[in-house]
Amino acid sequence: MTTDSIKKLIKEKKIITPAYLLDLSVLDEHMKKIDEICHGTVDLCYAMKAEYVHRIEVCSPGELEICRFHEIPGEDIVFSGVNKTAEDVKTAMEYGVDVITLESIKHFNLVRDYCLKNKASVKVLPRLSSGAQFGMDEEELRQIISGREDYPFLDIIGIHYFTGTQKKSLDKDIEEIDYIDGLIKDLKSAYGYDCKVFEYGAGLSVPYFEGDRFDDIYGDLIRLVDHVKKLEAEYETVFEMGRFFVFSCMDYLTAVDDIKRSSDTNICLVDGGIHQLNYYGYNMAMRTPRLDIIRMGSEPEAATGSIDEDDSNWKVYGSNWKVYGSLCTFADILVRKADFGSLSLGDVLVFHNTGAYSTTEAPALFLSRKMADIYLVENETQDPRVIRQDRQSYEINI
Repeated sequence: MTTDSIKKLIKEKKIITPAYLLDLSVLDEHMKKIDEICHGTVDLCYAMKAEYVHRIEVCSPGELEICRFHEIPGEDIVFSGVNKTAEDVKTAMEYGVDVITLESIKHFNLVRDYCLKNKASVKVLPRLSSGAQFGMDEEELRQIISGREDYPFLDIIGIHYFTGTQKKSLDKDIEEIDYIDGLIKDLKSAYGYDCKVFEYGAGLSVPYFEGDRFDDIYGDLIRLVDHVKKLEAEYETVFEMGRFFVFSCMDYLTAVDDIKRSSDTNICLVDGGIHQLNYYGYNMAMRTPRLDIIRMGSEPEAATGSIDEDDSNWKVYGSNWKVYGSLCTFADILVRKADFGSLSLGDVLVFHNTGAYSTTEAPALFLSRKMADIYLVENETQDPRVIRQDRQSYEINI
């Protein structure tokens, strides 16, 4: 939504800060563009907006319960997660998930044992490690594939590979895709294994900060899909790009609650903070994020600082601003240095591109502050609909 539209909603008290504002029209337009680029070459996997993706990846028992609540069919679900228990496997199997990822030999044993005990079968997707906690070593993957005739109840459909997020170099993605393509060919030669699916966590970079490119967000995806097309692979390629799918569809709104000066620095305190906004991947305030200011009052006369006649609206000017949240910790800083010109009590900061993880990644329980409300709109003219409101974190901490 435009800042003018948001300002109107705030003035009419149809949005109360701090808040997340999810715009489905932005998400729809973005996903249609991605689908247009990938169509016919690459399938898509993500844990929402199932009408645009071909499968839904679930990374925890809790996310599986969310799917149950929303009646998402098991046939659409890939049950992932680096730390599965026997109970997790049992729950997923009873739910009827289509695919279970294998992150380790332990995971393989858990799924195999369940199927043997219950005379069940399931598709499995071994994940190859890139050196982190995700997946297993290549030798272990080869061990599972070479012995597949001993467990015909496990349909080993392919390989999963995730190597990180916010990648700055497309060359790295191309190198990794070529590596897996070569591995799949070698598995065919060595073990007669026909890979059906290669699921790749591309981790494409998205723009957040001043200096990032906001005018060519699809360029790397186009080039990556073109490279996949040139491989002419016999297997299905699936991209899982959670952050890239949804980053642009949400704004975070937080109001100026207090203003003061410390030496030559202007300090702004907002009604939100890092307990609600942590979408930079734990790099908060190291760079200046893309944001707008909605000025809720009239512009004051130019001065270092002034107070309205009713003493209710302190206004401060200057180029050296720091923005802190409401938590009693030095870590709660959202903007380390910015030139806002003036700020007034009640002004609202709009942090853009907060659609990826911001409602869940931040430490919401820290110091028992209220959780931000979530509003949803489907177009510019529609009033927002509240999908989470008045959720108090102290109720969990009691």
